[in-house]
Amino acid sequence: MAVRCRTFRALAGGLLAVALSVTGCVVVDGSSSVLATATAPAPQSPPGTDAGIEERIARDIFDRVNDERRARGLEPVEWNGALAGVARDWSVAMAERGVLEHQDVRAVLGREELAGFTGLGENVFTASGPVPAGVAHAGWMRSDGHRANVLNPGWNRLGVGVYCASDGSVWAAQEFGRTVDADRAEVGRETPPTEPIARPQEDGPSCA
Repeated sequence: MAVRCRTFRALAGGLLAVALSVTGCVVVDGSSSVLATATAPAPQSPPGTDAGIEERIARDIFDRVNDERRARGLEPVEWNGALAGVARDWSVAMAERGVLEHQDVRAVLGREELAGFTGLGENVFTASGPVPAGVAHAGWMRSDGHRANVLNPGWNRLGVGVYCASDGSVWAAQEFGRTVDADRAEVGRETPPTEPIARPQEDGPSCA
């Protein structure tokens, strides 16, 4: 099992100046026992336009990821509800502690609800005030470790979870996954160049 983590912090400005933090991590487990016993989860539909605001933000981030992947000739990722649940739960947990950090991604990969996955990549984000979905996406795309997750050719599933905290802060996580039947390149370790960013606009739905 391999692990890769990187960290990035920045200050973003605009109509509302807020402190932003993002960080990324990858775990891959290619053990024969996983491959032999698990069944890959089927693709699912992402949240619709009639969902709550947190789910609409998650859907917007999901769409931006696939726009970036298509722009660079990569296969899109498909939505997975179990990964989205993990992402949402972790966003809430980070907000409750007031700490941006990774969960134990090795342990997450071993959960029953994620049977059928052989790899996970996690990006996390927080802002001290409500910001549009595009701020989180642009921050991830301008950070080497997070962009490497967004543009990793080995992922074929994604779940996004967002939490709008009562103090006005926003917390989010992306959980990228690779299923046992993934018919694409292995999870890579290369860092793609920053440009071109297909969706650099810091717009979209927000908690406010």
